Amino acid sequence: MSHLKTKYNMKKQIYTLIAAVGLLASSCDSYFDTELYQQIPQENAYANVMDITNNLHGIYYMCGQYRFLGRNTVAIGDMAADISIANPSSGHFVSINTYSVTETEAILNDTWEYGYKVIDLATRNINGAKALLEAGGLSAADQSSLNRAIAQSYALRAHAAFTLVNLFGLPYGTDNSEHGGLIIVEDAPIPETAQVSRASVQSTYEWIIRDITAAQGYPNEISGGVQYYFNPAAIKALEARVLLYMGKYSEAATAAGEALTLRGATEISDKEYVSRWNSTSISNEDIFTIVKSADDNLSANSLNTLYGSYGGTLTKRIFNEVLASTDIRRQLTDTVDGAVYLKKYLGIPGNESVTNIPVFRVSEMHLIQAEAYAMTDNLPAARTALFNTAKRNTAITSENDLPADKKKLLAFIALERQREFFGEGHRWYDARRTGEKISVSDGKFQNYDLSKFVYPIPANEINAGFGTEQNETWKKHLPK
Repeated sequence: MSHLKTKYNMKKQIYTLIAAVGLLASSCDSYFDTELYQQIPQENAYANVMDITNNLHGIYYMCGQYRFLGRNTVAIGDMAADISIANPSSGHFVSINTYSVTETEAILNDTWEYGYKVIDLATRNINGAKALLEAGGLSAADQSSLNRAIAQSYALRAHAAFTLVNLFGLPYGTDNSEHGGLIIVEDAPIPETAQVSRASVQSTYEWIIRDITAAQGYPNEISGGVQYYFNPAAIKALEARVLLYMGKYSEAATAAGEALTLRGATEISDKEYVSRWNSTSISNEDIFTIVKSADDNLSANSLNTLYGSYGGTLTKRIFNEVLASTDIRRQLTDTVDGAVYLKKYLGIPGNESVTNIPVFRVSEMHLIQAEAYAMTDNLPAARTALFNTAKRNTAITSENDLPADKKKLLAFIALERQREFFGEGHRWYDARRTGEKISVSDGKFQNYDLSKFVYPIPANEINAGFGTEQNETWKKHLPK
């Protein structure tokens, strides 16, 4: 049965989060032994403001699932690149790490399914909230709640679509196929019996931009736990990332600057930067993060476990080529018997290894600005933006220590993104969008052009018979 359909194995029902869950709750199924949502008749799902609010929490829950942002999309970004190594004895992400995936790969199936669950639920929430606003008779507080829900639902849908198109579609600007992107779900959920067709990558990105613009058109004032929601700064951060991937560098630099202004965070010290990874408290580095609780993060399906008891490690090039001995970010690694371990997800000592998962950080906005300015030949501005993170290598004491040549500066920025984001899942996506040829499978395959590779649409979706087209040439571009 197609995961795009309104049913999601639910016939004419939809998922909604149990109201008692509260803020973002958990990202692992182990939170409860059974599913953390209940099924209610579709026609009754969006009857009042509380329904909309609870459904919004449900969308965040879906986002934070290990099957989506809570593990899969992050782990793919490093395991499929030159950052991380899967432990063969654990079996977890070995197929991704070694490029031995098939059309029935469970990780890809889950990621596709949960990404589209976010898209479907967000679409329903947008329409339900708009209907309540149009009906009128609401208090100012209720109108405010609905406006926030609409803004965040648009942003969540845009982010989910952006994530999926970068896994199952070729990079923006490289695909000439009419059916190389996603099935667009915009005005209404896909009817249960409808045939579907994938749009182009360009059309998919245009949809994403429309959603971001729509999100910014609704008041989205958040009073508490701002960084746990798609707040205005996070929406701008999403816009900046999308525009960077589209090669719209001037616009990306502007959006990143606006995100920084909206966040209003002060500079974080080196000590604070390192310690933030062992805390669930919000720091000045956070723009939007998936919050964790002590109830959910010890499951077998967490980043903690993947890089913990399952023995996932970092490639040795992290020490040899990426992080200098004077870089404070080396403190987020540990070397044992020649293996390099990641310490970003160790969590709070003595508190069941709980760790938040950052989605957008202040440092990313600085690095988007650095790359965008460099690409538009504004090298002084690029160096200024870059220095915000580059100085975490204590040997770099001023902008004068950074390359002045454009080509060298861009190469430095590419490495700086690895220094800053190792373990956070950016590398595979970065190499694809820039066309950088890298080694994969822990060096087994050298000079691999990721920009030509795309993951297959899951067989479950193709075999459902609703018309979803496969990426027919995906096997052709596997590393050899």
